[in-house]
Amino acid sequence: MSARGLIAPENALALALVATRARREANRSTIVELASRADFRTLEALLRAQGMLSLVGRRLLKLIDYAPDDFVERVRDYDRQTQRQGVQQQLITIRLAAALTDAGIRTLPLKGPLLGERIHGELGARVSADIDLLVASDELVAAIEVLSTLGYRRPPRALPPHLSRPNLHECLRSTVDLPEVELHWRVHHYEQRFSAAMLARAEPGPDGCLRPAAPDELIALLLFYARDGMAGLRLLADLTGWWDHFGDTLIAVEVDHLAREHPAIVPALTTAALTAQRLGGLPAEHLFEPETLSRASHPAMRLSNWPMRGRKSQIAANVALIDLLLMPPSQRRTWLTRHLWLSEAALCGEWSDAVLARGALARARLLHIARVGGRCAGAVWQLRGDGEWARMPAGPKNAGGAHGR
Repeated sequence: MSARGLIAPENALALALVATRARREANRSTIVELASRADFRTLEALLRAQGMLSLVGRRLLKLIDYAPDDFVERVRDYDRQTQRQGVQQQLITIRLAAALTDAGIRTLPLKGPLLGERIHGELGARVSADIDLLVASDELVAAIEVLSTLGYRRPPRALPPHLSRPNLHECLRSTVDLPEVELHWRVHHYEQRFSAAMLARAEPGPDGCLRPAAPDELIALLLFYARDGMAGLRLLADLTGWWDHFGDTLIAVEVDHLAREHPAIVPALTTAALTAQRLGGLPAEHLFEPETLSRASHPAMRLSNWPMRGRKSQIAANVALIDLLLMPPSQRRTWLTRHLWLSEAALCGEWSDAVLARGALARARLLHIARVGGRCAGAVWQLRGDGEWARMPAGPKNAGGAHGR
């Protein structure tokens, strides 16, 4: 932020470059003008922080010819590095999925370089630190056993004794320095049926791995965006890139119909879709009926923090508050255990019966509750003062139209 309520040109430029193709084309002159005012060192730093220097840097260099030579070279170096990392992650993902499939376990890779290659055309455009795989809930234990034969282990006492499975996914660490695996049994906290149905409907792609049906994948991407509090630009770029490549394959009503089959996730879906429409041109009004869109949470939209404004602790508090706004009322007790009343494992980094004395653990938990509560209160106060957590930059933010493909 260059001043209270104002967006620095580097942030505005990054936002413009992750929009849908239609919006980028409509805003071409604005992008060029922002680039002329941007500090390329600052731009590089914020893109590196979000793992987007390759994707956004290449898009920018196609539009302008006056970028500093050192910026051009660093984009190319970063692109080469992420391409190598993407190839490695792709091979590991395919190997792990094949091992699970050979054991009779349906496995759906999520996000990662396989998605990046399909929606951005480059393996290096979407490299992450871990590998996400979705399996059925009743096959989670069997999947862990299969991956253990490939050198993956659960962290010691990964779950408190009273839980039989993780809330969302099981983290598996490699004993041979391979990327960590997040083994999911669902893709969101609010319900279980959608993930199971998406897995059942998935079909093999050319690489042999399962791929979700188009409406399922778009819904999953919206859920990932909502689950991360619509913070930053990385998951927004997934949505806009997906729309550019697969939006024409959708029947206008099928996403809305599928969402209505899973009412617990509708507020998260519509809030994420309207936020992505405002920021990046995703046509939410084309995907959902007005009645469905009416279930979106406008306070949650105003808390979305696309420039990643503030400290990490404040960003995490915003995400927690958005989670509370989007979840079904019947599940608000689970919000307390996820964000406030943390286990000893979460507070200490690893579950152990003797990490802290009972009194020290209680003090640590109360201090955590006080800090998160204070930061959530700060986010609400920010909304009262500014109207939204991170304002849109000036300019033709709706250029390209909500329905442009």
